[in-house]
Amino acid sequence: MTNGELIKKIGEILKTDLDLNFLAILKKEELETLIACVRDRVDQVGER
Repeated sequence: MTNGELIKKIGEILKTDLDLNFLAILKKEELETLIACVRDRVDQVGER
């Protein structure tokens, strides 16, 4: 995935239309780590 696609995926996970393009300064690996962390947290909240 490209950085743009990863940023779009983060927006989808967060269910937001906010402009997340400021995340473009991150490296691909950093974006992938961020996605994993956000997914994990969303899953934790969803289990409550």
